[in-house]
Amino acid sequence: MCGVIKRKTFYKSLVEIKDSYYAQEDDEELNEISVKHLVKSLTFWRLVYTWMIRAFTIGTILICLQFRFTKTIGLVMDWSFLPTDSIFWDEIPHFLQFTMIQITGLYIAKSDMTVIFIGLQIIADLNILDDYIKLTIEKIKTNPNYLKTILKRHCKVIDKINLLNEAVSELSFIQIIISTFALLVIFVFIRKDTTQITGYTTCLCAMLQFVPLCLFGEIIKIKTEQLSEAFYEVNWYELKLKDQKTFLLILGMAQRQYGLKAAGMYNVNIYAFIQIVKLAISYCAILYTLSK
Repeated sequence: MCGVIKRKTFYKSLVEIKDSYYAQEDDEELNEISVKHLVKSLTFWRLVYTWMIRAFTIGTILICLQFRFTKTIGLVMDWSFLPTDSIFWDEIPHFLQFTMIQITGLYIAKSDMTVIFIGLQIIADLNILDDYIKLTIEKIKTNPNYLKTILKRHCKVIDKINLLNEAVSELSFIQIIISTFALLVIFVFIRKDTTQITGYTTCLCAMLQFVPLCLFGEIIKIKTEQLSEAFYEVNWYELKLKDQKTFLLILGMAQRQYGLKAAGMYNVNIYAFIQIVKLAISYCAILYTLSK
């Protein structure tokens, strides 16, 4: 639902990413840097996409098998309009349930892949910018407008981060609530029966829902801090006075802290993910103790 509401923001992010693939610099070395990081991000995205789809497919299959062969669970979807006068018709509700759960799982996985794709492109842009900064003193000797190139690329990266933040602000807040509740239920299920592989697979799928956002929030924060450190390593005092003013402007932008926030209030990073897991485990322990 959040993806539908924020579809224009997602579309704008994807258009900016597409433009970055067609952008060309006058310097061949800079083009090689861009191509290297962009190709690497696409390769990694394909790897993540493949294994995430596999994880959700295997997880939903195991869940459906658990429902089918565990009499206490059985059908979780009501198909009262179907006849039940033969063995064949008795299996139809299970097949329909399997189909619905499989489609839902794959839809959730593919929806998350959009956020992962955008996040990986932002990380690639940050890596490109970091390499550009390291070449400042060398390139500015042959290209007097080199700092303007860095400033322009830095502004584009910040715009992409802000767009991603705007797109996932409500989504990440909802996922915090859903992930906490889902992990609580799964941990209770695992605590009652530690031999069922279904519980562990479902736990993995639930974590895959929120882990990418937390990782991107953490990596973006770290990468932007590294940019600030890279600027400090540049011998800015060797630049001309005009270039020093531009450099200080870029440095001021780099010193700001960037990352992802849920509903504009809560930082989305690895610490947030750890807190969610700890909260779910704590409530699980309380519920399990009270149930005895």
